[in-house]
This record gives sequence, C-alpha cells and structure tokens, in this order.
Amino acid sequence: MALSAFLLAVVYRRTVFLILAVTALVGLSLVSFRQAALNNQFLQSKVGSVVRLEGVIATDPVLKEGLVIGSYRKPDQLSALFKLTSIDGTRIDLPLRIRFNPASDVEIDQNLIVNARLVKSKERKVAALAIATGEITKIGKPRNLFRFTSKIRDDFRALASDNKAGALIPGLVLGDTSLQSQSFITQMRRVGLSHLTAVSGANFAMVATFLLWLLQFLVKRLRNRLWVVGIILILFIFLVRPTPSVLRAAVMSAVVILAKYFGERSFGVPSLAAAIMFLLLLDPIQSTDPGFALSVLATAGILLLSPVIEDRLSKKIRTIWIVQSIAIPVSATIFCLPVIALISNQLSLVTVPANILVAPVIAPITLLGFVAAIFAPIAPFFSNFLLLLATPLAHWIVIISQSMANLPAISFNRIFAFFLLFVAIMIGLISGHKWVIYLAILFLSMQLMIAHFTWPGSGWQIANCDVGQGDGMVVNLGEGNAIVIDVGPEPEKMDQCLRQLGISSIPLLILTHFHSDHIGGISKVLESRRISQVWISSLAQPAAAYQSTIKQLNGIDIKIVQQGEKYLLPKFATQVLVLWPKLSLGQMPTLPGDGSEVNNSSISVIIKTKTLSIFAGGDIEPAAQELITSSGYLSEVDVLKVSHHGSAYQYLPMLDRLNPKVAIISVGKGNSYGHPDQQFIAELNSRNIQVWRTDLSGGISLASPNKIRVTGKEWWQIRWG
Repeated sequence: MALSAFLLAVVYRRTVFLILAVTALVGLSLVSFRQAALNNQFLQSKVGSVVRLEGVIATDPVLKEGLVIGSYRKPDQLSALFKLTSIDGTRIDLPLRIRFNPASDVEIDQNLIVNARLVKSKERKVAALAIATGEITKIGKPRNLFRFTSKIRDDFRALASDNKAGALIPGLVLGDTSLQSQSFITQMRRVGLSHLTAVSGANFAMVATFLLWLLQFLVKRLRNRLWVVGIILILFIFLVRPTPSVLRAAVMSAVVILAKYFGERSFGVPSLAAAIMFLLLLDPIQSTDPGFALSVLATAGILLLSPVIEDRLSKKIRTIWIVQSIAIPVSATIFCLPVIALISNQLSLVTVPANILVAPVIAPITLLGFVAAIFAPIAPFFSNFLLLLATPLAHWIVIISQSMANLPAISFNRIFAFFLLFVAIMIGLISGHKWVIYLAILFLSMQLMIAHFTWPGSGWQIANCDVGQGDGMVVNLGEGNAIVIDVGPEPEKMDQCLRQLGISSIPLLILTHFHSDHIGGISKVLESRRISQVWISSLAQPAAAYQSTIKQLNGIDIKIVQQGEKYLLPKFATQVLVLWPKLSLGQMPTLPGDGSEVNNSSISVIIKTKTLSIFAGGDIEPAAQELITSSGYLSEVDVLKVSHHGSAYQYLPMLDRLNPKVAIISVGKGNSYGHPDQQFIAELNSRNIQVWRTDLSGGISLASPNKIRVTGKEWWQIRWG
C-alpha cells in the first residue's frame, strides 16, 4: 500500500511526493526515537534480576487468569500499566507492564515502591514486564480526580445485578469488565460483541449524538451545544480512564461530531486523516497496535457507511437517534471485520446480524447507565431504578450472545488464506471483474463443504481433539453419547471439539490426573452437557488443581478407580478395563519434567467398543508402564493413545505387547518440551505403526484403523471453527 502511494505520488504530483516523503521521515524518526527509549540499555541490563521500582499505576488493575504452562497453571495476577520513575534509585522515565498479587489493594494513579523481577515483554508499548516479588509500599494517595472517579466506578459496580446482564452494564457504560466471567467474555468475543465493552469511538459518537439531540431542546445555538458536549466528554474520559485507547476513541468521536455538524463526508475524511497523524505523532508505537487499526476503521465506517444506512432506515424509522444507534455500530462492525479476521484467524458469520440485533439497546443502556453511574455515590436508590430499566435491555444482549455462540464460524489455519480471499474480492470490486469474486466465493464454499462433511466423518468411533499441548480424547457411544478422556488445557478448544462431534451427554468422564494440560478445560465441558460419572486419579496432587476440579464437579458422581476393575456399559456395548493405578503407588523413579509422581498416578484404561479397542494412559512413565506390562491385564489393541505426548520416556516392551495398528500423539506445535521424541517416533515406524499427530494433522478421527480423517493444518485450508 505504501509503495503504491509512493508511485502514484511520483507520477502525478511532486507536492504530494514531498508531503509523503516528509511524513515518512517524521514517522520513521519518531518510531526510532520511541523504540530506542524502550530499549534503554540501563533497564535492559536489569532484565532477569530483582530490582527496586518506583512509579505510578497508569491503568486500573485487571485480573488476569494464570496461563497453563506445561502441566501447571500459573496463579492469577493483577495486571496494569506502570509509569516507571526510578529503578534501584536511578531516575528513569519508561512505561512497564506490572503484575502483582490479587490481594494487593492498589488503585490507578497510585504511587508505589515494589521489588520486582524484570523480564522481557512481547508487548511493544512497554519496555519490560515487572513481576512483583514482595510487598507493595504505597506512597500517598491518588489524585482527587481519580479518587472521585474511582468512587463512582466502585459504587456503580456494587449496584450491578449479580447475573450476566448486570455484570455486562458496567462494561457497556464504563468499559469495566471485572464482574464478567471469562467464559462469558470469550462467548462475546466469538459472536463479535466484545467491542461493546471496550469504550470506542463508536460509543463516544453515540453518546455525543444523543446529547446533541437532547440539548437542542435546552440550548439553541449549535456552537454552544458542541461546547457542552465537549466538556461532558472530557469528564467522561476520566470516568472510563484516560488510557491510550480511550483517548484515541475520544479523538475519533470528535472527528465524527465535526463531520456531522460542520459539513459533509468530504470534511470528515480529512479530519480523520488529521486525527490519525495527531495520534501517531503523540505515540508512534500505536501504529503497531491492532486496536488503533480497529479504531480508525470503525471511525471510517461511521463516516462513510453510516450515512448510507441512515438514509435507508430513516424512510422507515422517524426517530433520528434510534436510526443512528443502529447505523453507527453496524457500519463500524462491517469496516472492522477484515482486521478482526486477521487478528483471530476466525470470521464469525453472525457478527453483523448479532450487532444489528443488539444495536437498538446499546444507546439506551449507555445513557441510563451513565446517569446511574453519576448518581451512584449520592442517590443509589435512583441509580438502582435506572439500572432496573437497563437490565432487561442488557438481558437481550446476553440472549443474543448465548443463542449465537454455538453457531459455526469460519476458521483459517493460516491468515494468509483469508488475506488472499480478501485481496481477490477487493480486486474484483475495484476492477469490475465479477468472476474473480465468484471464484473466491466458490473456493470458500467448497472448502467449508469439504470441512463439514469430512470430519469427523460418518461412523467415527474415536476422535482426538486438537487441544494444543494437552490431552482430549473422545470415544463415540452413539446418539450424542461419548466417553471423554481428559479435557485439555483450555475450556474453549475442548468445548468446540465436542460441539463439532455432536456430543451432548458423557456417561463417563475420565480425568487421568490433575496436571492442568489434562483438566484445564473442565469448565466448558460441564457447562452444557450431562455427565453421569467422573473417574479421578487416586493422587490428589497438585493440590490447587485438585481442589479447583473437585469444586467444579460438585453434584456429579465421582469415583476413584484402581487396577483390575472392569466396567460395562451394556447400553452402548462398551467395556472399560482399568490397568492403572494401584491405590498405593509406592516409590517410583523421578524423571526430569513436571512431576513423575503425578504422571505415574494417571488412570490407564483399555476401552473396547463394537469395532475398536484403544489403550489410553495419560502421562504414565516407564516405571508405571513396566508394572502394567507385567500385571497380566494388558492385551493387544487397535489404537494406542501415546502416553505423555510422545515423550522419550516410553517402555518399549509395553508397546510390543499392545501391538497397535495406529498410534495417536496429542501434542502442541512448537512446544518447549521437544515432544514428540523423534527416536520414539522411529520406534513406532519400525514396527509399521501408523503415527498421527495433532500438531501436524489437527483433530484426528477413526472409524476403523483404516479409516482415518483429520481436520488438516495446511495453510490453504479453511474450515468451520
């Protein structure tokens, strides 16, 4: 794009060329200066060590769930931007990201001193990540303006109802998502409604438009109305927090307001360009932020597409603010779709319909919520009344989100495939060659049809879900019933796989052991399916993971099984034989890794259905494998679910005794453990055992040892996600 603009400038006008050259020079210089500042040599020399930091919390702390790293889940932490002023007594002015204990009572604009370990950060707008290692010392109190706005936010949050709709309102009004569950946030993101809880240019524009409409009955002169609205929006900025994204939204909304009330679209586009340049001059690193691109596109959509939608709707709807409350979010969403797809590798087919359906309630919720927030500290009864009016409207958004969350989205293995399709469609539109568009649509349709009918395939018996570096296997019992062995590290991936497989009932759920890469996805599996019985390991370790899992399994029949037990599911003509563990594990060798004791407590079973038999053993290591081999319970199987993601720790006599035709390895691409071990893969190949890996093939399904289908991970493949 930049090259095209450069060539056009050279060909058509020297002045344009000069402007572009100066702009590029200034931009590159600013980015270089800022990057040089972030790469401060003194600070970088401290990376990896514990240092004494002084500075100011620049954003509201947000609770971040701990990620699953290998077999363990990191603890939850609060995260905030931190304006560093001193490091080990040396004055320095740089932005950091800081993470600290959730029990810490720290507010925005709080000066503090803390000992923290510095690590490198992938976040481009900060110089490093600081992880607090001790107590935080607070210095003074936040400034009055922040204390006042924090009081409003806290009181407003306290008044919100204890349900999804109530938790949604603070997010819609103030961008405060602290009351929302992670599963609901993910659900909103999948449907394409997550932008509603991020204060954006579209939100500012809606509020400003409504205020201008309301003020016309009180203030006659347009200029005076604009001044009043401007002052209110400035106060609103501090209420929702003056973060770069909010300031960006405010600038973009100012562009929209000026375009609407001082001229036609021709005025708005130059104003948008000026706003972009202004923001990039202030903070050139924003040019690398996807949020900046989304903000610009949303504003462009409001300027260019919104008037077209308004013209069409105004013929049927006479109330201007209702028309605009529909046109603004819809136009912004349509313009943002390409970037959303580029970021997520996914394109939801329900995003536009969902935004159209919720659009009429956004403005009323925002207005009622804003007034309720202002009155929350002084007249909570009045705020409660306004929230009572807003809650049914928020319930509508929840209903739309829940009803559309299970509808399929288009998933791209590599975003390059989407990019090619998008470019083809744009070329067709610009050049007028409709056959290019038809060809792109045909390619997309064929891909989706193939994906729909090929995986898991009719008559599938076993499926291994692509859950990354973890385990999640499904044994089909028919009519939406299945035995599930482990649930992967992430709730969404396992839930999505079970939905693709059409599983609504789980007569038996086997959680082989309590490492997070095997039980981390339990919440979504339980959410919408009937679970009859759960088998768990005899070792209640790691303690935190065990306690969390047992709490989620409350009300479900839980059983600790032991070697030699046999279970029949006569309704499904299926037999399950428990090969391991013994109730008393005894002493076993400790191997390098995440914990041999827990690994060797894994439930190991042979499952025999009408057509297939499979061995699955969690993460058992050679010591346990040897004891199983000599136990007398082991027999030949058709399919081997390779233990411990194909690690090097395998007992080959056990492999020979099982004598499988197919080996399935559930493993994450590019994992840090070196799984699967190439020498063990060679052992499998030397025995003429077919090897299938989720890191290379994606989801794997078997109808028999000779009928294997995969979701595929080739770059050009597009499927339902």
